[in-house]
Amino acid sequence: MNPLHNWADHLNWSNILTFLLVAAFVAGAINWYRHFRRPKTAFRRRSHDDGTFAVALLLVTCLTACTTVAPGHKGVEVSWGGQTNMNMIYPEGMNGGLHWVWDDMVEYDVREKTLVEKYDFNDAKNMSTGVELSLDFKQDPDRVNLLHKNVTDLETKIHKTLKSAGKEVIPQYTAADLNLHKRAEAEQKLSEILAKELPQFYTVFARVQITDVDIPEGIAKAAESTARQDELNKLALSKALESENNFAAAEWDAKTKLILSQPAMLALKKLEIEALWASKGVSPYGSNNVFGAETAVFRGMK
Repeated sequence: MNPLHNWADHLNWSNILTFLLVAAFVAGAINWYRHFRRPKTAFRRRSHDDGTFAVALLLVTCLTACTTVAPGHKGVEVSWGGQTNMNMIYPEGMNGGLHWVWDDMVEYDVREKTLVEKYDFNDAKNMSTGVELSLDFKQDPDRVNLLHKNVTDLETKIHKTLKSAGKEVIPQYTAADLNLHKRAEAEQKLSEILAKELPQFYTVFARVQITDVDIPEGIAKAAESTARQDELNKLALSKALESENNFAAAEWDAKTKLILSQPAMLALKKLEIEALWASKGVSPYGSNNVFGAETAVFRGMK
C-alpha cells in the first residue's frame, strides 16, 4: 500500500477545506482594505498591514482548529496517520486544538438502543416456533477507543449473539410454556448468556425480553380441526336431542289418545259431561227429563 495514500485517507479534509476557504476570504478582505484605505506613511502602512494579517491568521486558526462531539456521544481521536488515541476519550461538546486541522474525531453513540428481531426456533417438542426477542444495550462509553480499534461489523455481531442465545434457550421449553408460565425463567437464562458475551464487543447489556411467541403451525392446525369437530359434535347432539324429544312427544300423544279411546274412559267422560249439565240444572235428555228418552214422566205427581 502506498504510504502517501494511507496518510491522505486519514486527513480531516473538511477542516482543511474550511481553513483554506476562510483564509482565502480573509486574504481577499485584507487586499480590499489595503487597496481602498489611505495610509499616511509607508512605515505605518507596513506595520498596520502586518498586524491586520496576524489578526486574520489568528481568526482563521481559531475557527478551524476545533471540533465538536454531539450530545449522547463519545469521541475518539484518530491522527492523520490513522493512529487511534488510546489515552483519551472525548466528552460531548467542543474540543479545541491546532491538530484538529489534520486529525479526525470519530463519534460513537453511547445512548441505550433497542434491537427487536423475530427468529424461528424449534421448541421442546421439535416444532418450529416464531419467537420475537427484544434486546436493550449500549456501547461502553469508557471503551469506545477499543471498540474503534478492534471491532468491525458491530451490528452483525450483536445480531448473531442474540440469535445464538435464543437458539440455546428456547428449545428447552414448549411454546405453551413460554406463553403461560415459563417466560421469565427463559428471559433470565438469555440475560445470563448476553451479559457474558456482549462485553467482548465493548457493549453493555441492559435487558432482554421475549415479546412474542407464536403457536406452532402444527398445533394451530390441530386446534382448528378440534374446534371444528367440537362444533359438529354439538350440532349432532342438538339434532339427536331434538329428534328424541319429538319422538317422546309423539309417543305420549299416541298413548293419551289410546287411553282416551277405551270404553271405561268414554263412560267416565260421559258421566263428567252429565255432572256438568246437572250442575247447571239442565238435563241432556230435555226439560223435566232426567231419566232418559225412554222413561215416562207424569206431570202433577207428588
